[in-house]
Amino acid sequence: MQADPASAVIIRNATESDAPAIARLVGQLGYPSSDAQIADRISRMRGSPEYAVWVAETEGRVVGLVGVFLHSALEYDGLHGRLLGLVVDEPYRGRGIGERMMAWTEGRLKQRGIDKLTLTSGRQRIEAHELYRRLGYEQPGLRFGKDL
Repeated sequence: MQADPASAVIIRNATESDAPAIARLVGQLGYPSSDAQIADRISRMRGSPEYAVWVAETEGRVVGLVGVFLHSALEYDGLHGRLLGLVVDEPYRGRGIGERMMAWTEGRLKQRGIDKLTLTSGRQRIEAHELYRRLGYEQPGLRFGKDL
């Protein structure tokens, strides 16, 4: 029987001291950011109850990141969860860490009485799309955006 590689992963709240690792992970998503920028963002998010940012750690190394934003929506009662991002460090992908982080996130949202989580994902992230579909997420429409 093979050991579950995700079982040695600890998921915990992100802190400003995680900024270098988070900057590396966010960079892998195509959003280069400095350690200082990330530390500032984490600090602002930690100070707001609408945000949650967690990291996955194994062997003392941060190898994953997931964040959510909680908000009201016109089309739903109660609070609604919006995935800010999910990334697993390239050398650690394919080990079940992303699935574990999504299960963690869903569990934390359910504990707060939130029963809907949505996300957007770039067209090029084929493997991520496969993960989301495998976890039961559907693609109900298209997302549009504009820089202002």
